[in-house]
Amino acid sequence: MFKNIGRIGIEMYLLFQHHTTLEILRNVSNDQDLFTITGTGWHFVKYLGPAVVVVGPDCRSERNPHQVMAGPTYQGLFPKVAMLPPSVQHCIWMITVPIIYPRMEAAESLANTIATGKKAVTGTYNVIGKVAGSVAGVVGAKTVVGEGFNSVKKAVGKTGLMGGILSPFGEIDMLDELRDQWTHESKDLERTYLIRTLQGIAHQRSIRMTFLSGDVGCCGAGLVHDPSHPSDHKTMYQIISSAIVNGPPPSYLLKMLHNNKALYVPQNGQRSTNSVSDTKEDMMEIFLTDVTGTAREMKKLMGRRNYVAFVAFDPDLANQQYQQGQQPQPEHTSKLSLAVDFIVQGDGAYSAPVKYGPVIIPRLEYGQ
Repeated sequence: MFKNIGRIGIEMYLLFQHHTTLEILRNVSNDQDLFTITGTGWHFVKYLGPAVVVVGPDCRSERNPHQVMAGPTYQGLFPKVAMLPPSVQHCIWMITVPIIYPRMEAAESLANTIATGKKAVTGTYNVIGKVAGSVAGVVGAKTVVGEGFNSVKKAVGKTGLMGGILSPFGEIDMLDELRDQWTHESKDLERTYLIRTLQGIAHQRSIRMTFLSGDVGCCGAGLVHDPSHPSDHKTMYQIISSAIVNGPPPSYLLKMLHNNKALYVPQNGQRSTNSVSDTKEDMMEIFLTDVTGTAREMKKLMGRRNYVAFVAFDPDLANQQYQQGQQPQPEHTSKLSLAVDFIVQGDGAYSAPVKYGPVIIPRLEYGQ
């Protein structure tokens, strides 16, 4: 059943998001649109002008509890990025969930506790129900007792006390969400491999790497960087923008995410221990005020519907022409930075959206 659900999901994804089908793709001899590397998963590399490229790896088709993408997929994607034309200055990786994101150990601990409690409650009532049912069978009330215990189990299950926590399959929804994150321990080595490899390509090609992700119900920005060498090739930005149709996560979850735990990326092949390394992770404090203008305590993530806007610009040209009162006109030889604005839904059905930012993603200078 689940294989069929996955197959239909891929077909609908290709049809409605890429306006194509598997039959069409398999009869195309070039990779200018979508391409596959392993036969499972469809990826793309798109140009937004000569200086900006968007890479869209398929992070769903090969996903399992222990990986996001298979090794051969990375070995096919990385050379395509390493061989981009010399004009490319920025490479934006569209990846479903954030690579750079606060850790959620407290949330996972809570979810595991709930999962253990659910199993204990369900198991206890199963045992008691069987005993009571067998006794009740003597007096002819077995059906009534059985229905009563089923009602109690439902009361603490997906339709009762745990209604906001359990998935439709009765599992802990939060645990499933946590396992889906790049920052989960099950994806730790793969995440480090991706970050460190892209740092190497960035250094060789002087291309600034940026991640654009969502699917977490909030917006924000983070980065990995070397504090002793600001803006060098190890600096990669993470832009997070939630889907407009999704509601925000609970406030207690956002509060858990606003922690000040120091995080570092280990060397390739090593598990994260958060020992000090040459690559530190940080979230940026962008949301100093709420959409109503009141001061915010949680400044790193905003739990409101939103979208982001990217604008490429030449900082030197912009400053020069701003002083002269002219409209900046980028040239082919411009050294481009990216400005990212967050457009956040206002408070109320008829309130105007509020802009936050910009987050400036600088061009990577040659040799840095």
